[in-house]
Amino acid sequence: MEQDKLGKLPRNLFDNPPAKDTIQVPTRGYVIIRTPLDNAGTWIFHCHINYHVTVGMAMVLQIGELGKSSLEGQDWCTGPLQRNVECNTPPPGPFGGPSVIYWNRYIGIDGVKRCVAPGNTVTFSWILDNHNVIEINESDYESCNTHHYPNSTIPTIGDHIWTAPTTLNETHYFACGRWSGDHCRLGMKAKIHVRN
Repeated sequence: MEQDKLGKLPRNLFDNPPAKDTIQVPTRGYVIIRTPLDNAGTWIFHCHINYHVTVGMAMVLQIGELGKSSLEGQDWCTGPLQRNVECNTPPPGPFGGPSVIYWNRYIGIDGVKRCVAPGNTVTFSWILDNHNVIEINESDYESCNTHHYPNSTIPTIGDHIWTAPTTLNETHYFACGRWSGDHCRLGMKAKIHVRN
């Protein structure tokens, strides 16, 4: 938004813009969408590659207000959450069940946090054979000290599945141990809270 306010995002405005429902965005590119907002509801914008959608390349626009009558065309289901209420924890999945962590997605981010119910699974998933998952203690999680764990340097091919214990209110720590903890320092680490 700031770049736009500074006039640094060039536009190609037309009197009769093309009516499209699919736009190819170049690497490091962007698209500015101009559309009338007269059709109430929730509208999804997403990448057409399924894996990209699952790692976050999607967004939903809410057009109109919630809670108005169906006569006003805005009576749609919003699920059990109250309006504008932040979830206590990042959701593990669309149905609150098992969670998936796309391990290599978190390079450059300071780890991932999940909250799972006792007995649910967390699947660490990655494509290439240059990662692994090791459970570590909290202090090693903070420092990415992974070299003294067995098999910490051995690469494996995902998926690694971990089942949450039945004990409540525990936090478990995981990291990729490859390259003497460098992958962990780059963000390939996870903090998983076991909660109901």
